[in-house]
Amino acid sequence: MGGLRNSRPVGAPRDVVFEGIAEQQGATGQIRRALEADRLPHAWLFAGSAGTGRATVARRLAGVLLCARSSPSHEPCGECESCRLLRAGTHPDYVEVGLPEGKQSLPIESIREVQHSASLKPFCAPRRVFVVRDAERMTLEAANCFLKTLEEPPGQAVFILLASSLRVVPETVVSRCRLVRFANMPPEQLARRLQAAGASSEDALWLAWRAWGSPGLAERLREAGLHDFNKQFIEKLRALTRVESFATSDWLGDQASRGAASAAAARDVLQELLECAALYYRDLALLAVTTGGACVPCNRALADELRERARRASPEAFLRCADLVLEAIEAIGANAQRRLCLDDLLTRLAPLTEAAG
Repeated sequence: MGGLRNSRPVGAPRDVVFEGIAEQQGATGQIRRALEADRLPHAWLFAGSAGTGRATVARRLAGVLLCARSSPSHEPCGECESCRLLRAGTHPDYVEVGLPEGKQSLPIESIREVQHSASLKPFCAPRRVFVVRDAERMTLEAANCFLKTLEEPPGQAVFILLASSLRVVPETVVSRCRLVRFANMPPEQLARRLQAAGASSEDALWLAWRAWGSPGLAERLREAGLHDFNKQFIEKLRALTRVESFATSDWLGDQASRGAASAAAARDVLQELLECAALYYRDLALLAVTTGGACVPCNRALADELRERARRASPEAFLRCADLVLEAIEAIGANAQRRLCLDDLLTRLAPLTEAAG
């Protein structure tokens, strides 16, 4: 992949550019080395969970690239016209696109707008910078369209793609970008951050594990009150019977629909709620195959009760429950009728729950 000559003198970058993102030293160090080598790629791909600092780093890198004044430390001067315009959010050479409101995919129209803008000469900066959020949500048509730009990039444009997962980003797109991975936080570290934001120690730990160390996801789930929902849901799962299965299905469907702006939003919420059940059965399966305190469940506040329950059934039984939940999540993601999926799931879970006592 071709490189883009940086107009700044070579020098050792200072930490000030990425200050406050200490937990991403691997990612920021990779970017620093590219700056220090004085040769930047035309396209970056920042991959990582929400809240890991991808967008912040992208915008700070854009500040470095757009600043009109040279700096041995590779930091924006903060005083030139480009720096002032970027700070005000009105820089004509900085473009940021993402999912249109109410849409589930990044359409080809958004990519064509980027392509058109990239073909223009910079207005006042050394180059133009384009940040493409939600790159994993590009339609196949949009990705193929964007690939043409990545294969023959305009000489004065830099693209920074942000993706939460690489699984659905076409390999042809990934291979034409400089990949930078943003790591999730260790759960204990994230839990401390959540406690500082007001969560109890018990809730903070559960949220940190439930979000798999993703700060952005953990904070969103905290604001949505998922930790409180989880406690209610586990109570219902523990007492689930064939008689109560349909009532529980109705309750769960209502929880997902409450406050959802659209059917698509309700579907996404329902998948997140069901993941609480998958995590619960995962805890039971792990506890069923371990002895003593070797395994610490995600639902730590219920550890003693979960250990007692785990003794009453085989690990395979709990894994079967988890599989049923994951199958329902997948079906709902494929636009299956939500209430039918819930009815089917809970009527199949009920006899397994009753058998476990």
